[in-house]
Amino acid sequence: MAMMKTILAAALAAAVAGCALPTTTVKAGASRPALSVQGAPAGAVLYVDGMSMGEAGTYDGVKQKLLIEEGAHRVEVRQGQAVLLTQQIFAGSGETTTVTVSAEAAK
Repeated sequence: MAMMKTILAAALAAAVAGCALPTTTVKAGASRPALSVQGAPAGAVLYVDGMSMGEAGTYDGVKQKLLIEEGAHRVEVRQGQAVLLTQQIFAGSGETTTVTVSAEAAK
């Protein structure tokens, strides 16, 4: 009887050891789109969809870009009460959209 239990335990152990655990693969999706602002004067504030994102010059595309969600967005650059730029953009996956504040608007 003890021999039978040993053989049964060995067979069960072999069966369990033969089972492969599932493997999990994590894939990163496409990278998020980004926004950069060129020509914004000092103190100008960037708004995306009505929300303040901070100083527009921070997102010059060289030092830093603003990561945004895919889709349509309303971009504004304001300095005080003056609206320097209003633009509708469509941000695609992994792309950087650059908006430029004109020199005339920045004066």
